[in-house]
Amino acid sequence: MPFDKEFPNADKSKFVSQAEVVAKGNVSAEIFLKKGPGNLQSVFGSDRKYWGDDMKKALGLGDFGGFPYQLSPLITKVSLPIPAEPFEGKAPSLKKIFNAEMKIYVTPDQYFTAKFSEIFQKTKLRHTSAAESKHWLAGSDMKYWPQQLNFAVFCATQGCGVSREIFDSGVDLPPQIRAFYIFHVYFTVRRILYQLGGIQSVSALPDDSTFNQFNNHYDVASYKRLCSEFGIDPTSDFRFTRGANHGLGSIYIWVTAHGPMKTGVSYPGFDKFRDEGGTASKGNLISYIEQDDAAYAQADWFAPNKANGLTKAGLSRINQSIEAYVYCILGAQVNIRSSILGEGGRAKEAQTEFLVLMEDVIRQPDLAKSVQRYQLAVDEAMVRLNLAVAPNAWLMPARMVINTESTIGYNNKLKQAVSGMKLGVNNSVNSVGITPMEGKTTKRKAPPQPSKPVEPKAPLGGGKEQQPTEPKVSETEPKVSDKSSPETAHENNKILLISGFVLAAFVLSHAFSS
Repeated sequence: MPFDKEFPNADKSKFVSQAEVVAKGNVSAEIFLKKGPGNLQSVFGSDRKYWGDDMKKALGLGDFGGFPYQLSPLITKVSLPIPAEPFEGKAPSLKKIFNAEMKIYVTPDQYFTAKFSEIFQKTKLRHTSAAESKHWLAGSDMKYWPQQLNFAVFCATQGCGVSREIFDSGVDLPPQIRAFYIFHVYFTVRRILYQLGGIQSVSALPDDSTFNQFNNHYDVASYKRLCSEFGIDPTSDFRFTRGANHGLGSIYIWVTAHGPMKTGVSYPGFDKFRDEGGTASKGNLISYIEQDDAAYAQADWFAPNKANGLTKAGLSRINQSIEAYVYCILGAQVNIRSSILGEGGRAKEAQTEFLVLMEDVIRQPDLAKSVQRYQLAVDEAMVRLNLAVAPNAWLMPARMVINTESTIGYNNKLKQAVSGMKLGVNNSVNSVGITPMEGKTTKRKAPPQPSKPVEPKAPLGGGKEQQPTEPKVSETEPKVSDKSSPETAHENNKILLISGFVLAAFVLSHAFSS
C-alpha cells in the first residue's frame, strides 16, 4: 500500500526510501525511519507491535492531546478507497454487532440493552431476467438496496474515519466510549439511509411494506449532496463484485424433471434467460442467477479494519450522534419521570421511550433543532457534562441518570401509589419541596398562586404527554382587614346613621312625654 495513504499524517522529513532492482522489470522499494547516523528502521518490513514512540510519532500515530491517533483529526486530506477492505481479504461481521441487542451505557459501568431495527439483511440478489442482469453488470446504481446499505456503511465508518478498532476491538477504550461509537455507526447509517430519500423523505428498510431489493427509492440530488459531504465521487462503485460473474452470481439452468441446477459458466454466454431466447429444449434456459452467500455480509467490506484519524465530516457526524445519544437517554427519563436503569416497570417504560425517541431523531436531521433538543434534555435532567469522546466534539455526561433530588420550588422525588391513597388527585402526596440542590443557595422561590393552574411540562420529542397538575387550593380563606375593604366601610357608615336616627327619636319621645 502506498506510504501516503497508509500514513497521511507522517513527517516525511524523517524517512528515506531505498529501491532495489531484483531483476529486469522487477523493482522493490522500502521506506525507512532515520533513527540516527547509519541507523535505519524499516516501516513495512517490521512488526507494528515493536515500534517505539519515535516511529509512532514520525508516522503520525502518537497520541493527540490525550486521544489515541485513531480518534485524532486527520491533518491531511486523503482519498478513501472503495471498498474500505479488498474483497479478497477478510472483514469481521457487522451483522453480529448491529443486528444484536446493543449496550446503551448510562454511567461508566451501568447500561441497559436495546434492540434496534435490523438493517443488515436482504442483501443477496437473485436475478430472473436478462434485462435486470445486464443492468446490474453495466455499473453501479443506487436503486439497489445492497448498494444503498454499502454506501451508508462506508460513510458512517470510512467516510468518518471510524474503524473497527474503535467500535469493535483493537484500541483500548472504556466500555462506555466504545458503546457510544457502536451507536454512532448504527445511528449514522440509519440517518444517511433516511437522507437518501430526499426532501420527500421516501425511504424504506427491509421490514417496510414498500421495501424493494431491486428498486428501493432514493433521491439523486440527496445522494450527490452526501457524496460531497464525505468527499466521494458520485460515480463510485458500491457493488459487491466478489464471486462468480463479477459479483452477479452463479447461473442456475433449468433441467427437465430436476429443476434449477447450479453451474460454473459465465454470463453472458451460451446459457440465456427466456427474454433473450433461452429454452429448456435447447438445454440453455437460465432459471435465475444468484449471488454467492458472501453477499449476505457484503457491507462488511465497506467498513475499514484500521484508520488513521477522524475526517471533518466524521467530527460533524460524531457531534450529531452525541446530540442524539444524550437526548434519547435523558429525554426518555424526563418524559417518563423515571430512571432508565433497572428491571422495574418504570425503567422498562423509559427504555421503550428511548427507542421511540431514537426513531424520531433519525427522521429529524435539522442541525439547529438537534442542538436545541440536546441542550433541553441536559437542562431538564440536570446532569454534568464531563465526558469527552473525540477532540473538538461535544462533551457528554458520564452519568446520564435523571436527577431525582428535591429542588427549591419543585419536588421531583418519585412516588408510587401506596395503601392509604385515594383514587384520583392526592394533593398532599407531592407537596412543594424546599430542599436545595447540592451546591445551590437556600433562597426560596415564591410558591405558585392558588388562582393560577400549573401548566404541564411538554414531553421531549415523541414522549408521552404529562397529565396537568391540579391547582392547589387553600384550606382556609384568608381574613380581610375592615379598613382595607371599601364595601365594609360603606356598611359601617350606614350603621352609624341608623343608630343616630334611633337615638334622636328616643330623646324627642322622652321630651314630649314629660
